[in-house]
Amino acid sequence: MRRVPRVLIMPNDHFRFKQFTIRQDRCALKVGTDGVLLGAWTDWSGAGRILDIGTGTGLLALIAAQRNATAHVDAVEIDDDAAAQATENAAASPWADRVRVHRMDARRLRASEPYDVIVCNPPFYGGEMDSPDARKGLAKHSGELTFAELMDAVGRLLAEDGRFNAIVPLDREADLLREAAHVELRTSRRCTVRYLASKPPKRVMLELRRGASEAIEEEVVVEERGPFDYSAKYRALLSDLMLKF
Repeated sequence: MRRVPRVLIMPNDHFRFKQFTIRQDRCALKVGTDGVLLGAWTDWSGAGRILDIGTGTGLLALIAAQRNATAHVDAVEIDDDAAAQATENAAASPWADRVRVHRMDARRLRASEPYDVIVCNPPFYGGEMDSPDARKGLAKHSGELTFAELMDAVGRLLAEDGRFNAIVPLDREADLLREAAHVELRTSRRCTVRYLASKPPKRVMLELRRGASEAIEEEVVVEERGPFDYSAKYRALLSDLMLKF
């Protein structure tokens, strides 16, 4: 079974950031490294409309609102309890007037205007053991939303010059990019993620755009030598988010 990275995983019923708090007792997946790192790495600048697909706790939507002071942020979530909790988290945040959570299937989403930035921490670990918990299975595995369906939605909803951002297991990158090519999206930024400096990368963060010809390559290390020995780059990325940084 896949080991969940220990870094930033919080089993408590809440996770407190510098500017907002995430309540998570009713959400299948809690705040963890992947989501926080993706939110910190994503370029939210210049966006008037932002979409978070599969928002869960609402984490990425709230990071988007903090990092972009004027954007309207929509967040969609298929799970009833998670959608309700994300709604409460948004309402309790400093950006309640700009963040809206919608309990719906992203495949059915239609928008009157396209989105400048779309972000997703995709629940896709194809080929791995299904979770015994049904809600965790929906959130972590590919039994519900596929890469093809995700990219079809992104292709419909993304502005012509918009950016799509995601974090995926390194061994699923090719699968995502194959589906992205069908909607003419290509990599413009790419960042591999090492949870520990001495270990090989496990994740990759991607920014996809139409017309991209060459990707900017990056890497981030979370921990240098062991637990809580966070790298300087990781601390810098999260410095405005994490209480301890």
